[in-house]
Amino acid sequence: MSAGPCQHSVEVVSLLHELKSAFWLPPYATERVRAVIEKMAALYGESTAIQKLPGVDLSTKEGSMPPLVYLLTMMRNRDCLVCYVRTRMQRIEDMRWDAAGSLGAEELELLSVHERRYAQEFNNLLSAYQTENDLDLTRDYDPPSDNLYIRVNVLQDIGQFVGPESGVNIDLKRGDLSYLRRGDVEHLVRQGAVAQVV
Repeated sequence: MSAGPCQHSVEVVSLLHELKSAFWLPPYATERVRAVIEKMAALYGESTAIQKLPGVDLSTKEGSMPPLVYLLTMMRNRDCLVCYVRTRMQRIEDMRWDAAGSLGAEELELLSVHERRYAQEFNNLLSAYQTENDLDLTRDYDPPSDNLYIRVNVLQDIGQFVGPESGVNIDLKRGDLSYLRRGDVEHLVRQGAVAQVV
């Protein structure tokens, strides 16, 4: 028989701790997740093997507890893995809202293939909903101050675009210092393309 069942939870708990302490997302730990899944299968096998031992009476506490401990440990590992995956999904969704657009190349490199597909599908669904309902849900991320206009320093060439709030053509080039409606440039502030001058 292998080591005690509690030792099988160390890896999955460390995955959760690393995820919790990371600023955004650590790279997806494919091998470690696979190892936890293999441990879950081993725990199930241990539980089954104990139940088949001669002289084990599953109708008594003494006979039913050892296999139950292995099964409960397996279920805890499963729940921790679900938490790991769901937390990563939530951070991908949050980043989409914060960036007011698609994720950047640096962020995408940290995602698994499946997470990249999830990020793309989430982006497509949100964009389709906004287009269908003529809404920009990522605008007005923060409530506006008394002044609806803000001064911004343009950090990168953006070019010409129509302001989503004013409907006015706006042309922004690197180095420009402009006084514009907050709703027209707030998404650019969140993306880091312009910086609000206070």
